[in-house]
Amino acid sequence: MTEADTIKPSRRASPRQRRYRFALGFAAVVGGIVGGWMVADQPAGRDGLEMAFNGSLSTSFAMGASLFWILGLAISMTIYHRAIDDHEERAWLWAGLIGWYAFIVPAPVWWVLHRADLAPPVDAMLLFLVSMVVNAIVWAWLKFR
Repeated sequence: MTEADTIKPSRRASPRQRRYRFALGFAAVVGGIVGGWMVADQPAGRDGLEMAFNGSLSTSFAMGASLFWILGLAISMTIYHRAIDDHEERAWLWAGLIGWYAFIVPAPVWWVLHRADLAPPVDAMLLFLVSMVVNAIVWAWLKFR
């Protein structure tokens, strides 16, 4: 047996795989653009934590990032949904539902506690990040188990 006999020819990705990879890659590029733009838009001397959590943003960045987020998410989600199979769709739907629960359960509790001066003001971005982490964990568990 020669070395040429043991090398398998590479297969081209199917159209579904190409759409899947494009959707994820497109979302990553949009996120990279927004993240890079946010860093470049910050005044000199601002550290990363202040930038990420409570630093002010310029009007042009806020408008541009919002537009990139809406359009980029709409495009990548549409392509992603056209590319996934039934197994991943089920994982995605359950992850979205549990991620939503991770937002709607604590949000009114936190709001009520804040109104009674028992908690700091509600941080919508923190709740969003928690829901996204829960979403990602559930999705990965259902997809890869």
